[in-house]
Amino acid sequence: MEFASTKSDGRLVSLDVFRGITILAMILVNNPGDGDHVWWPLGHAEWNGWTPTDLVFPSFLFIVGTAMAYSLRKYRAGTIVDAAVYWRIFRRTAVLFLLGLVLNGSGMLFSGQLDFSTLRILGVLQRIALVYCAASLLVLHTSVRTQLIVAAALLLGYWGLLAQLPRDVSPKGRMSNTQNIVREVDVAVLGKDHMYTQATTQPTEPEGLLSTLPAIVTALLGYWSGLLIQRHAGVGKPVVQLLLGGAVLVAIALLWNESFPINKKLWTSSFVLLTGGCSMIAFAACLFAFDGLGLKRLARPFEIVGINAIFVYVGAVLLSRLIAVTSIGDLTTKDWIYKELFTSWIDSPVVASHTFAAAMVAFWWIILWLMSRKGWSIRV
Repeated sequence: MEFASTKSDGRLVSLDVFRGITILAMILVNNPGDGDHVWWPLGHAEWNGWTPTDLVFPSFLFIVGTAMAYSLRKYRAGTIVDAAVYWRIFRRTAVLFLLGLVLNGSGMLFSGQLDFSTLRILGVLQRIALVYCAASLLVLHTSVRTQLIVAAALLLGYWGLLAQLPRDVSPKGRMSNTQNIVREVDVAVLGKDHMYTQATTQPTEPEGLLSTLPAIVTALLGYWSGLLIQRHAGVGKPVVQLLLGGAVLVAIALLWNESFPINKKLWTSSFVLLTGGCSMIAFAACLFAFDGLGLKRLARPFEIVGINAIFVYVGAVLLSRLIAVTSIGDLTTKDWIYKELFTSWIDSPVVASHTFAAAMVAFWWIILWLMSRKGWSIRV
């Protein structure tokens, strides 16, 4: 069974839809009305293990890789790459990284207490930047075979590092949240004051330097998925192959979990395979529905989000930081809105908390819908 693409310009509708769904999910899980009342699928695993929420960020990195299969399509290993391509890659890397720093400092800035001595250096956009840069250079200068070897080396090598280091820590302690090698590297390079601090006084940076290495494989899985689609005139065979490949990766991840736990904060190799497999399955579903069956009306609400993904992510984070530090009376703006518009008529704390989050999603969707009506698109 073969299906024709629904776009004549070479863009995949399904890719923008998948990106849009992912960003909306990010906004939803990042904005509960009350962080103490979160339904378990919409919260992160505390350490080992995973929840549906833990699949969201890796899905975006997977999408970054898939997009590279199209943006760098005319460049393959052995071809001459002009300077403009490198400029575009390094410019995007720098812009994303700097935007991440702005988001990290936004709460302090809005409260008038900007302190560079405690500014967190890494974060979600910073990881996207570093992974995008590394994966792009690999794609430009290596064959798929070499990429597979590099990916295997990264996943197996990372497993070995976490299992063997630090030497002065017990094997069990090396996978704890306070003594793992990822944290040790970040403390040595970044310093504790520039790391993520929330649950413990000795935090593991969830977007750490060392754990960025296996995250590169997440993007490569997306890139190879894009190549697979390009090899066929329709989407029927790619859908089947993505479903099968995704199922295999998930199975391997669950087996590997027994010796190398699935852990988002460490971005373990088993986590890479689990989330990569789930992303392939989800992408296959989008490919079948939107580029195969051509469900344009159903696609559009998500597509308008996908084409402005970074803009809406940055905007949503800035707004959440702003309402968290400004005040109305004796309450922060967020608490006032939450109390007056949600808990005042919703009895269940969990329902109220997620209704607030859904309202944030709806607010940003309306803005993007208005932008689409004007033909506006803001991309990095």
